[in-house]
Amino acid sequence: MIGYVILGTNNIARARSFYDALLAEMGVTRMMEFGAPGLRGEGGEGFYAAYLRDLDGNKLDVYHYG
Repeated sequence: MIGYVILGTNNIARARSFYDALLAEMGVTRMMEFGAPGLRGEGGEGFYAAYLRDLDGNKLDVYHYG
C-alpha cells in the first residue's frame, strides 16, 4: 500500500495549476504542501512530517505515522 506520494518541481505555480486541474478531474484535492514541520492531512491526526534539504539540495521527508 502506498501511504502518500511526493512530487518535486522547479516551478511551483505551474505545478500547482497542473496538479490542481488533474486532481479536480478525479474529484480530489491536495492534502498537504511543503512547509513547516507539523501535523499533516485532514484534521492533522496521526501524521507528523518535516521536510528539509541536504547539502546537495535533495529534499528529504522525515515522518511519523501512528
